[in-house]
Amino acid sequence: SRAPWACSQRRHSRACQHACQSSYVSPRAHTMQRAFSARPFRASRAAVEELRALQPLWNSLYDRVGRDHRFLRHALAESARHCEWEARQLAVHAHVHERASEKPQLLLPNSVYLPAEGGSWVHTVGNVQAGEPYQLQLVHSLQSEEHAEVCGGPLDAVCDAISTAARLVHPRRPTVAVLSKPAHKLALRTRADVRGVGAKLQRDHGVAEVLYVSMADLAAARVDAAGELRLGGTSLSLIYSRFDFSHPSGAFHEEVGGGGGGGGEAWGEWPAVEAIERSRAVMSSPLGCRLAHRRLVLHALRRPGGLEAFLERDEAARLRAVLPEQWHLGETRELEEASALLDAEPDGYVAKNMLRPRTGSNATQDRHATGGGIVAGGDALRALLADEVRRRWYVVYRRGGPPPPSFSP
Repeated sequence: SRAPWACSQRRHSRACQHACQSSYVSPRAHTMQRAFSARPFRASRAAVEELRALQPLWNSLYDRVGRDHRFLRHALAESARHCEWEARQLAVHAHVHERASEKPQLLLPNSVYLPAEGGSWVHTVGNVQAGEPYQLQLVHSLQSEEHAEVCGGPLDAVCDAISTAARLVHPRRPTVAVLSKPAHKLALRTRADVRGVGAKLQRDHGVAEVLYVSMADLAAARVDAAGELRLGGTSLSLIYSRFDFSHPSGAFHEEVGGGGGGGGEAWGEWPAVEAIERSRAVMSSPLGCRLAHRRLVLHALRRPGGLEAFLERDEAARLRAVLPEQWHLGETRELEEASALLDAEPDGYVAKNMLRPRTGSNATQDRHATGGGIVAGGDALRALLADEVRRRWYVVYRRGGPPPPSFSP
């Protein structure tokens, strides 16, 4: 479920979504099928509308948390004390977070829910930015031919949000740079998707120029005296990121340059990240938004008063109702609680790496190698809890009900 958000306000209040008519490019969230669904999942109209209505609240929360450096510093303090990569992220955010109130912000998050007991839902994943809208649109088109009442796909909404935000920077000639890994390192489906989005931006959404860039390309970009992000002779209006900025290994890095787990060339990306954030150019899902999605941040928000610091009480209650129960294994009390729960029900829980916002089944790629694999099953979880070093990187969640066939509203 995603509601693209491009906001041009210089200052935000809790009521900004009502006060500024230009805040939302799309007034409604859009429901998406998973890319390889054999058939669409049937859900009641009421359930779909209920979950769609939550997405603007998630967007507001991510935006407000992403601007609050003090809260982020507190929520990530433990990991920053032990990990140089975490400390570097917070240091860069300290330099650039005030810039967010001076330029448009574009958020393209998505939320994945699983059904729970009693007809309720659990928010299992909040992605900074759902990828492959072009590919997903093809799936929606196919499903619409074969089934009735399939919800519309995401491509138009995403392209409309990108183009609108780009025109807030350069109204006459918006230029979008699509950021990904170098083409030779991309999966074929991702290469097709990146080009499909770029072509649609130019063909149907009035974007004058689309560039396809890597972080190595952006390392040559410079911020001029007017705040323009210039790559060669081109001023970039917006960077649509299809690049994974998350922690490179899912393990604490004990020294600059990747001690304690590697990191390689990713350490050299920080100057370019800071330049983008300082410039006039819009970054889809900027640094503050990425930090706001972190599991330790959501863990802090779930505590009493956490959500209420950023949302009205009734709004906070709606999000709190779908947040999963969770225990951070780096905290002694929560470790003890999780241990007791696992002893009683060893297959009722899963663990996810707090340093890596994306996790997966490990079925199609080795996510464990980068800390993104889900730890499940009594034996694997007991081994994790017994490992005094590794367990600090994980949060345990109560397992949801059996997932419906590829359901991702």
